Amino acid sequence: MDLQAYIEKRDFSKTTEPAAGISNNKNSLVFVVQKHAASHLHYDFRLEMDGVLKSWAIPKGPSTDPKAKHLAMMVEDHPFDYRNFEGNIPQGEYGGGTVIVWDQGIYEPIEAIEGKTAQEARLLQELSSGSLKIKLYGQKLRGEFALKTHDMGENGWLLIKHNDQFANAADITLQDRSVISGKNLEDMAISANNVWNQDHTEPVKLQENPNSTPLDISTFLAEAPESAMPKDIKPMKPTLVDAPFDDPDWLFENKWDGYRAIATINNFNAKLLSRNDVSFTKYYPIIDILHTWPCNAVIDGEIVVMREDGKTDFGALQNWKSEKDGLLVYCVFDILWYEGHDLTNLPLQQRQVILQQVLAKNGNDKIRQSKATPASGKALFENAEKHGYEGIVAKKANSVYTPDQRSKEWLKIKVQRRQEVVIGGFTKNKDTSKQFSALLLGVYESGKLRFVGKVGTGFSVALQMEMMESFTTYISGVNPFDTEAPGSISPLNKKTTGEAITWLMPELICEVNFAEVTKDGLFRQASFKGMRIDKKAMDVELEIPKNTTQTIDQVTK
Repeated sequence: MDLQAYIEKRDFSKTTEPAAGISNNKNSLVFVVQKHAASHLHYDFRLEMDGVLKSWAIPKGPSTDPKAKHLAMMVEDHPFDYRNFEGNIPQGEYGGGTVIVWDQGIYEPIEAIEGKTAQEARLLQELSSGSLKIKLYGQKLRGEFALKTHDMGENGWLLIKHNDQFANAADITLQDRSVISGKNLEDMAISANNVWNQDHTEPVKLQENPNSTPLDISTFLAEAPESAMPKDIKPMKPTLVDAPFDDPDWLFENKWDGYRAIATINNFNAKLLSRNDVSFTKYYPIIDILHTWPCNAVIDGEIVVMREDGKTDFGALQNWKSEKDGLLVYCVFDILWYEGHDLTNLPLQQRQVILQQVLAKNGNDKIRQSKATPASGKALFENAEKHGYEGIVAKKANSVYTPDQRSKEWLKIKVQRRQEVVIGGFTKNKDTSKQFSALLLGVYESGKLRFVGKVGTGFSVALQMEMMESFTTYISGVNPFDTEAPGSISPLNKKTTGEAITWLMPELICEVNFAEVTKDGLFRQASFKGMRIDKKAMDVELEIPKNTTQTIDQVTK
């Protein structure tokens, strides 16, 4: 079952599968589970051992039910780089079909053994004896498992879950998406185009560069000062710029269309707060998972509703009430404090490595690391345009975390113009059956609310009724807008025949798309995207994109 058998079965002029690869991680062993739609659907369970990935094909897939004993047929060793393989193997080639990375993480023997070398030696002994006992720290599979030989020839084994705190009779294979790309097999079959890793970005892996800092987070933690767990952290904010760019000193990731959220985990006790300290208790599935984490940490991310096609749905997030309303996912991209250490002054790359290991030990399919790719911002932006994402975020690889600051070391580039606005009132046309005809929008300038236009599209009937219920608390007889401001006098004071205006106290916030800002300062072709509950009205100001090149030059200097 050595690597030569793997090589002999493949024609590398026809398949893009990796042929080699070694691990530079001196501290941990990795595992991966790949879902493979070949002639028969199965799951490939792979364990790093002896420089390769020892591999078993599991027709029914892994199970977290201790009563289930699933057949696992041992197959040829695979090269270490295969752990990241996703895409299409050409039909007619060995294993022809589609592959996704269903789960990944690190693992160790159940027997407490210090050091990767000693752990590996023990595991090789157990492999030879036909009984492997391992503990997985994956994003889906966690806890203790056993692999034991079975009476179906020398290659027949059984994969069995031990009855521990992670045991569950639910069918875990219903979680059918890749932990790398977020795609299921159907998505990957359409988009992969027979190219390995084309449609996903890898997390930063410092350990694969022999000249970089080794992947030993204890080294990083030693450089971080000790401190008590911080309270009331306000998230770091990116600066809006006008164009994507490529730069080897920057990392790029998707801009998620959701609610920014800071999570504090205090040894099985978690809180999830918005950027203005609103508790996100309504998103209980995420909090329930964080409650299971046996660690102490403060992490930063975005709560989203993830559709089956991998896109986020902000409207569904706003209206989410229960799990039938969509899949909640917490896309985590930073860690600010961990086990008594303030990490905010560590370089971003080091923080991401720490985050990667924390998620590997505690992660779940609903809590995922937002993958960062170095250098290639233009390609990621094109992908965001193609697939309908909101945009991308660029982060200086060595940037520190500055809470409650809008930094030029973090930049955002939007596919469409989009803006948070304060709702100052609504109009209702004569004889309309709608709850309202349009919302009156404003942004703050020098402490005054400036009128920026109306939005009358993007509402369903049900949404309008729900919004009107919330409006009743804020109805006011006072115009909240600065009527002295240019461009606001005419639209607000010269009413259209048959149109009634109801003023609201300027406390509610929504988000709109728009085509452009006119010379009078009004939004043209505005479209409603959703209400926002994670920001204070006085903080809503017009975002004007800065010049990308000039902004990067300022950071470099």
